[in-house]
Amino acid sequence: MRHEYRTLWLSDIHLGTSASRAADLLAFLDKVSAEVIYLTGDIVDLERMKFRTVFPLLHRRVVGHFLQLAKTGTRVIYVPGNHDREFRQLAGVSIGGIDVALERSHECGNGQRLLVMHGDCIDSRIRRGRYIEQIGSTAYRWLVEVDVRLNKLRQRTGNEYSSLSTKIKLRLRSANDYIRRFEETAARYALNRGFDGVVCGHIHRPCIRDIEGICYANDGDWVEHRSALAETGSGQLELLHWSADAVVAAPRPAPEALAA
Repeated sequence: MRHEYRTLWLSDIHLGTSASRAADLLAFLDKVSAEVIYLTGDIVDLERMKFRTVFPLLHRRVVGHFLQLAKTGTRVIYVPGNHDREFRQLAGVSIGGIDVALERSHECGNGQRLLVMHGDCIDSRIRRGRYIEQIGSTAYRWLVEVDVRLNKLRQRTGNEYSSLSTKIKLRLRSANDYIRRFEETAARYALNRGFDGVVCGHIHRPCIRDIEGICYANDGDWVEHRSALAETGSGQLELLHWSADAVVAAPRPAPEALAA
């Protein structure tokens, strides 16, 4: 079954690293279609590739797939992130039919105006204990590498993917505090610029929530969560997850859960 959407947002694919779930992404893209696709940053991890280059055929196929979509009528818009910031120099240029932009304004089918960005532009507004957070970031990258190795073993024994880094993050109060500050700051940033909501990536936490009347939506990543954000024909936003060869639309959490 193919799922058709008005708009699709994808980010944090991190092609060029062993942590990228490129095969799962290709399987996901085979099951969905959209009139417009936003690639909201960290698509190719140029930062990590400076130290170690991992760019196998599957990664090249992902790039080729987006180029083919742009060639055959899908509007593809690329908003580079902090790991592929070098592409920001090409803002305003079209590469193989893919438009490059620093950010975009998106109007949903229901008239809602969303600011589309990667999200790293607000990092400086929420940092507390900069060096502690840098240590946390390094530890996270190490955990992701461990995840890759552990899940290769799980795959060989027929087990489904399980993210150790995600489980640890969910138990760390400091990580959850950082994520909450990011979400609230992003919503405030969009509000101050006259938008009804914001769509971003960057922190690898898929989410749709209302923050003081502003819609905050994060499309997640293709390292831990295998997630995307989609807009239906009526303008409603849905979180999509790829799991066990199926596209699953995640239900929105109840308001009391968001306030917890």
